[in-house]
Amino acid sequence: MRKSQKVTIAIAAVVAIAGVTSILVRHGGSSPAQGVHPAQVVAPQIPDAQIVKAIRDANIQIGGLSATNVGGIVVLKGTADAAAALQAATVVKQLGFQRVANLIVAQTASDDEGIRRTAERHLASTRGLDGCNLHVSCTKGVLRVEGTSSSDLQADLARNVLRGIGAQEVQIALKRM
Repeated sequence: MRKSQKVTIAIAAVVAIAGVTSILVRHGGSSPAQGVHPAQVVAPQIPDAQIVKAIRDANIQIGGLSATNVGGIVVLKGTADAAAALQAATVVKQLGFQRVANLIVAQTASDDEGIRRTAERHLASTRGLDGCNLHVSCTKGVLRVEGTSSSDLQADLARNVLRGIGAQEVQIALKRM
């Protein structure tokens, strides 16, 4: 970049700053014209419980639904399908709120057979469970292990092995031999 270009850019920047400064000084202290008010977003003053009730009254099924009004923004939380999440946001907007933070997570159908097979694989590969007679089943994301064991520690071991494989709940019902 040549020296003359640098000087031109510097002069343009100084002129722009001076122009903005003069506008701010000239209009900074003036009050708005008679009858004209600055734009304000006025959020309705509706209690959180009333927002939840409105969504429930609209027959929208959302598990663990909660609504929190934070400075005019309604935060929705819970689990449901995508359509129900959109319907809930629409109901909140109909109540007069302009902004909705929709944190409702999509509810996924559990893969019971996949969870059962994964659990069986983990249990079979755990040496501390040798000698146990185990039956594994999974219904609606709830994993159940029944059978016999030689010690109470094996039930705890089975529970620890099955933690984090995707089941919503793990139930261990082992009897001692």
